[in-house]
Amino acid sequence: MRSIKEIFIIGNGPSSSHTMGPSFAVDYILEKYPHPDKIICTLYGSLASTGKGHLTDYVISLKLKDIPHEIFFDNKTKTKHPNTMIFKIYQGNKVYKEPIISIGGGTIITKGKVKEINQNIYPHNSLNEILKYCQDKNITLEEYVLEHEGHEIIDYFNNVYDTIEECRNRGISANGELPGTLHIKRKAQTMYNNMCHSKDGKNNIPMNIAISSFAVAEENAAGGIVVIAPTCGSAGVIPGAITYLKMKNYDKQDIVKGLLVAGLIGILCKTNGSISGAEAGCQAEIGVACAMSAAMVAAVENHPNEVIAQAAEIALEHSLGLTCDPVNGYVQIPCIERCAIFAIKAVSANYLAQILPVRDAKVDFDTIVKTMYQTGRDIPRGYKETSFAGLAKTLNK
Repeated sequence: MRSIKEIFIIGNGPSSSHTMGPSFAVDYILEKYPHPDKIICTLYGSLASTGKGHLTDYVISLKLKDIPHEIFFDNKTKTKHPNTMIFKIYQGNKVYKEPIISIGGGTIITKGKVKEINQNIYPHNSLNEILKYCQDKNITLEEYVLEHEGHEIIDYFNNVYDTIEECRNRGISANGELPGTLHIKRKAQTMYNNMCHSKDGKNNIPMNIAISSFAVAEENAAGGIVVIAPTCGSAGVIPGAITYLKMKNYDKQDIVKGLLVAGLIGILCKTNGSISGAEAGCQAEIGVACAMSAAMVAAVENHPNEVIAQAAEIALEHSLGLTCDPVNGYVQIPCIERCAIFAIKAVSANYLAQILPVRDAKVDFDTIVKTMYQTGRDIPRGYKETSFAGLAKTLNK
């Protein structure tokens, strides 16, 4: 299992699979073919359906700069993976073909090989195996991560934390409309002002969680610098949960340790299921972010490993079946508001895990990850980041 660093990547929104992934794909192409005469890129599946709203063509053109290129959107040709793109590189007298898949979280697959940020560093591939290992060694999940990642991972996550806080502050300070044809007005600043004028608003935990989630999700929608967690579309969930912990007087050091556990939950979901809305619906993005946030909160509050696992399981179980139907292909409706709701839900999952008897649980985390993936395969294509069905369809009538 690979490093948790790939669950928390810093970059520009609005989409890790549709913006960051294609951006990294162009980096790969230009590294492999440094002197192209012309490049043709064809986008398929979800990339073709919602690429305009996700700025896919924009970021590809931005990266290719002055290199002659064309970008085509093919909604008709079926591919094995919904986030497939094929590059044709004209260099000298030869033409090269490079199929690339964006599997979510900024990770890409090139000719069947994962373009990895890090090599496999964890010997275990399930939470049950990890829990058994921790029990035998009498260590926490945080200590497990540090054992395999090394203590230098703390510096990486200090930067993650700082970037999230900067993004939150920018989001609350900003106003005006978000990019695109929906003409959505930013709301985080108004929400903050309303909260300040509300009786006991500054001490109201759900209000403050929601404001943080909106602020970051709106920054993502505007193409700002965010931390994917585990995707851009779900980037507002973890910041909401962090705000909860700050209101409970936990400091940066405590929260960074919790982020390590959140990353562990995220990489398990990516390894054994999916974090791609185009592949498995929003349950794989917001649902996984909710599970990560619940585990983070439980870990910071120093609950036993089994309670942390149960908090993550509860959060993901009750996200099953969540569809991905962004209106007009923008990561705005319902994505922004959904981040706030599921940040609050993550805190609730943590409370529930504390009072439910762990030994009586019939469903464990590994089972729910497998179920999430199978459910995602069963969800019709129109509800998996294509904007062909659901709210994307009804709101446009």
